[in-house]
Amino acid sequence: MKHSRPGFAVRYSDQAIAKLNDDMIPAINRKQAAPNTNLKEGSLDERTAAAMAKLAKEHPAPNILVNPSPTEPPKVLEPGK
Repeated sequence: MKHSRPGFAVRYSDQAIAKLNDDMIPAINRKQAAPNTNLKEGSLDERTAAAMAKLAKEHPAPNILVNPSPTEPPKVLEPGK
């Protein structure tokens, strides 16, 4: 019997595993995991430091523009504005 569901590949038997189509896999799962991940070794502090270093490497901090000479806001002389 042919089994068909939206988002899943067609399967032809009850024993076959239903697999998601490539376009239905969530984006977070499309990226292959690194084979040499050392996050399971070491203490919690070491794993946390390694994870934070990896996060900082993948997503660098944005550049923040700071006005070196800020001016005062304009004075409003009309009441209610």
